[in-house]
Amino acid sequence: MSGFTNLLRVSAMAVVLQGCGSDNEVSDPAPDMAGPSENEIIKIPVVVHVIYRDDTTNITQEKIASQIQVLNEDFRKLNVDYTSTPDEFLPLVADVGIEFELATIDPDGNETSGITRTFSAVIDGWSGRDLQEDTPVEQLALFFSDLGGQDAWPKDHYLNIWVADMSTRHEELGLNGYSSSIGDDPRIDGVVIDPRVFGTLPPLDQKYSLGRTATHEIGHWLNLIHIYAGNDSCDSSDLVDDTPTAYGQYGGTPVYPQVSCGSTDITMNFMDNVNDSAMTMFTNGQKARMRAVFEKDGGRHKLFLNNLNFSGNP
Repeated sequence: MSGFTNLLRVSAMAVVLQGCGSDNEVSDPAPDMAGPSENEIIKIPVVVHVIYRDDTTNITQEKIASQIQVLNEDFRKLNVDYTSTPDEFLPLVADVGIEFELATIDPDGNETSGITRTFSAVIDGWSGRDLQEDTPVEQLALFFSDLGGQDAWPKDHYLNIWVADMSTRHEELGLNGYSSSIGDDPRIDGVVIDPRVFGTLPPLDQKYSLGRTATHEIGHWLNLIHIYAGNDSCDSSDLVDDTPTAYGQYGGTPVYPQVSCGSTDITMNFMDNVNDSAMTMFTNGQKARMRAVFEKDGGRHKLFLNNLNFSGNP
């Protein structure tokens, strides 16, 4: 832990010294440095922005900690249920080699719990969702403190997670979560998750009670797409060689085997849309695609460089 803490202090100081522009960009401290070595553990500081309207949506620190634990299990092949992966796919189960910890120093160099809390009676998870696909970023209130939401911390130093309600008008779970993509505006960089599918402590939605929504969305944040890619087609690809092409998405708890496009579908993959209890694994190909974003020409290379000492490097 001391190495992690010391590096976060260095990273935060770099933000202060270099200054943050209006888009939260920081300069590259060493642009010519390579990415992670093959077996190097990459550690990512996380800030959780809780946007709440009542006691139920103002989730506890323990609930947040339970989600961090799930992420570390799923991305390190430490989840006990990976052994339930069918024999056909078991050799493909990957230890991605990425770990997550709540940030201990904020962008101004101050100590932090890695959690921000913002009360709002009107801002929710939908406030960051561009349903019309043409809304200016500046109007996505979830991501802006001056609009009642919470500003992102610099994307080259942190993973931002906004936890905000995404209920329907009938107060039912409308959307589990969503993620930014590589290259999106840095002011909205991160993932958004409903509190009912975040972590493993109440309140929880029964189908999504194991914290796998965050695993799935962070997979997107690290450049993965759904294993069924375009949906209802055998001509689309998720750009990963070891995930069989699937005609469409699955939900619920599919019974193995499910076959489409001439092969058995890998329904238990974290990048399908099945219930949490039916998800067990990333593949080696997905591991390679995620880790590639930290390479010199990858979209998250600066994040790797700024947190280099977190990764246990000498």
